[in-house]
Formats: sequence, structure tokens, C-alpha cells
Amino acid sequence: MRVSGFFRSIVSLTAAVAVAATLATGPAGAAPSTSTASTTSLTNQAFERQAAGDTAGAQAAINQMPVDQAQKVVAVMTNVNKALTFPLTDQVPGGVAAGTAIVILGFGLEDNGAMRPILVERLTKGLAVAQAYPAFPIVVTGGAPKAGKTEAAAMKEWLLAQGVSGTRIYTEESAGSTQANAINTAALMRQNGFGNGAVLVTSADHTRRSVADFLVAGITLQAVVASDAKIQSAPMSTSGVAAVYRDARGVAKI
Repeated sequence: MRVSGFFRSIVSLTAAVAVAATLATGPAGAAPSTSTASTTSLTNQAFERQAAGDTAGAQAAINQMPVDQAQKVVAVMTNVNKALTFPLTDQVPGGVAAGTAIVILGFGLEDNGAMRPILVERLTKGLAVAQAYPAFPIVVTGGAPKAGKTEAAAMKEWLLAQGVSGTRIYTEESAGSTQANAINTAALMRQNGFGNGAVLVTSADHTRRSVADFLVAGITLQAVVASDAKIQSAPMSTSGVAAVYRDARGVAKI
């Protein structure tokens, strides 16, 4: 099964909302008692079936879970659906709400600490957004140090060289994965009183996974900007959608 990055997803928004409604208005009484092992098995089953397009099978597994776990599963599914259908652009977005942060995702450095072209592309697009919104703080996120330099440190150096004020730039230097980018950035934004709105800048082939992770981490995405010209990356396979779910589950810790 192949899925359009813009207009379709394995999980339709209508189906996700229907699942939530079932939890809210389902049969009276407590959810069936299940062991931790059973809950884990049911959770795996629900995500596997949902990613494969079997919404009814996912619903059946969800209906057997304790209510609190079912609500967590539905929340992740809903956010993944939003990620799979989120509008992308390679242009600087207009009308972004005040108080939003610009978040630029890192990419692995060369062994000597130099930035790879993909990371420069992301920074170039992030700089354009930053110039359009000069009051917005900028978060650069990425650890994985090479030659004693993290991705975030290299990104900050590049932005400073382009004339961006250092007072605008916040570095998150611990993340070694997209999941950690999302979790750590959300924490940094809270700690600095930014609120939860962000414009996310990454590469086209990385957008769906990163959007899902940031939504699950509690970030409200005002826009998602692809650094390259491929606004629509290749249609996602079933395995690709399953990978998005796995990543999002990691952020949610379920």
C-alpha cells in the first residue's frame, strides 16, 4: 500500500476521531482489566493494525485496553494522522502567530566537524524564516559531536556568521535522534517561556516523522518548511508509515 504525503494516510482523520469518540461514549463501566503484558501486546497490536490500514482491527485492540492507555494510544494515532497530512511548503510561511519559535533540525556532521550540504540547506531556509520574523527566537537542535563540536554548535556558528544576533539563538546539544530533537526542544521552549508554537525547518524526506514527533511532544506547529524543493516527497509505503508510528510511540513512551 502506498500513501500520498499530502492527501491520504493509513489512518484517516475521521477514523481517528471516531476512535476517540468511542472511548468517550462507549459502553458504561470500567475497561476490561488487563495485565501489563497484555496491555503492551494490545498496544503493539493496535499500532501494527492501524499502520497497515486495518482501522477496525486497531479499534478492537483499543477497546480491550484500560481507558488511560487507550487514550494515550488514540492521542498518538491522531497526531500521526496530522503529521501524515500536514501541509508542507518550501517557502517562507506568512501570517505566523507572534510568540512562535523557529526550530531548525540538525543533521550529522562530517568527521572533522564540518557541516554537510543537507544541514546548510536547512540553515539557509531557516535563516530566510528568521529574517522574515526578526522577533522570533531560533532553536537549533542536534548533538552527535564530531571533532568536539555538536550539530547545534555548528549551526549557531553559521547563523552568527550570517549576522543573526546571538541573543536569538538557543542551542539544544544533546539530541541524537529525531525523537530526542522533539523531546528536548519542547523542554527548552518551556524552560525559556516560549510557549508551544513553532515553525519547524527540516528536509522534505524527514518531515512526516519529525512532525509526528514534535506534535506528540506537545509542540503546536504553525508551519513546516522543507529546506529543499521537493515539497511532496515520494509516497510513503506501509513500512514508512509504520516507522512514523514507531518514532511517535518513542516520544510518547508507550
